Amino acid sequence: MNKAIAAVVTSALGLGLMAAAAPAAMADTHRASIKCTSPSDAKANYSWGDGFTTVTVYFNNHCSHKVSAGIVTKDQDDRLSVYCMVTNGGTSGKKKFDIGVDETVVRIQKGCSL
Repeated sequence: MNKAIAAVVTSALGLGLMAAAAPAAMADTHRASIKCTSPSDAKANYSWGDGFTTVTVYFNNHCSHKVSAGIVTKDQDDRLSVYCMVTNGGTSGKKKFDIGVDETVVRIQKGCSL
């Protein structure tokens, strides 16, 4: 009988841990692409999640040239800011940005100016 109760408690605790972790695991993943100049049918692709004070942008540049991408954020007062990320052609990786507590990434655009 004690083993059955222990199994139920262990199972309930396991479910509780999973439920607590679910919101973080369910964070939205956003995607964007920038068309290449060369080759014309390729793109530089980006993805990111909703970070709290930082955001990590993953990239895969299929272009044969450098691509400048503007990471556009908006704060609580609807002011826009741009963080610049330049990637070499044929590379992939990630870059972490400190965006602060009141900023969120709203888009990734071609070029680093608003």
